[in-house]
Amino acid sequence: MEYILQTNNLSKVYGTKTVLNDVSIHVPKGSIYGLVRKNGAGKTTLMRIICGLTQQSAGNYTLLGKSNDDSARNRMGMLIEKPGIYEHMTATENLRYFSLLFGIPSPDYDKILKMVGLQNAGKKKARTFSLGMKQRLGIAIALLGNPDFLILDEPINGLDPEGVYEMRKMLEELNQKHGITILIASHILSELYKLATNYAIIDGGRLIDEFSKETLEDACSSSVQISVEPASMQDAKTLIASRYPDVRCEVLSNHSLRLHEKMNLADLNQYLVENKVRVCGLGANDEDMEKFFVEKLSRGKLYDKFNSWTYLSIEKGSLLLRMPWDRANFPGCLHSNFPVGLYV
Repeated sequence: MEYILQTNNLSKVYGTKTVLNDVSIHVPKGSIYGLVRKNGAGKTTLMRIICGLTQQSAGNYTLLGKSNDDSARNRMGMLIEKPGIYEHMTATENLRYFSLLFGIPSPDYDKILKMVGLQNAGKKKARTFSLGMKQRLGIAIALLGNPDFLILDEPINGLDPEGVYEMRKMLEELNQKHGITILIASHILSELYKLATNYAIIDGGRLIDEFSKETLEDACSSSVQISVEPASMQDAKTLIASRYPDVRCEVLSNHSLRLHEKMNLADLNQYLVENKVRVCGLGANDEDMEKFFVEKLSRGKLYDKFNSWTYLSIEKGSLLLRMPWDRANFPGCLHSNFPVGLYV
């Protein structure tokens, strides 16, 4: 897969505070990549590093095939935090001013305004624009250099429902019709779900997870998970395919299956047992998208709580960890690590 952006263990430290901690993301070419985050999660710092507005403390990145090369940003547009437009100017005058400022020769202003849905607002003063129109003008400015990659920070924040819908359609058209890869940060999960093709969750300056839309849909779709004895696995697959021919059956392991459709668990269990399949477990998954993201963030917090512990093994429901002990507080401890067992 070709990536338009890859970061490798990017970190940023301000004084004694680490705001970005070993973040590695992969933005596929042609994708709409959604950064899911909370306030203070570190995503703006990540965007500012990629845009060249601040330097990383550690790590590196590859942008448009070039490693830490400022020239790659000539093919990138950005809108970080809020559009820096001049409200006493018209939309066209703003574009003309910024094209001169950036040294971009003779762009087609009318074409760019049409791309963002402002074709009828070129001669209007920006002070008369709604919030959504100002956001669109900011994106138009980011499009002046005909970029291959667009970085947007909260472009739908504060918009009314109609403005959110129009912004989403505009971004989809920029991606699908004009082939622009988009990195977009937002905390509005429902809109990111409708728009993005890939996702990363960032919290506390760390990357919690990175996944595709297909993975998200699989995790949040109604499904049934079945556990059987390994010796019964092939019989279970055959029986399920016979009775539910239109249901997608995913093999998870040598003893478990997932059926991607909601069904009556009692009937399914009875059907398998009557056909000599030894069922060990049966459960339904109706996880919604918000629950999925909240649980991902919760796991990240659990990691923060135990990030000084070293994982050793999991056996028969027991998680064995090593926890560093402070020898000043435990002078009798001869070893730097002490094993601790937890039941999970």
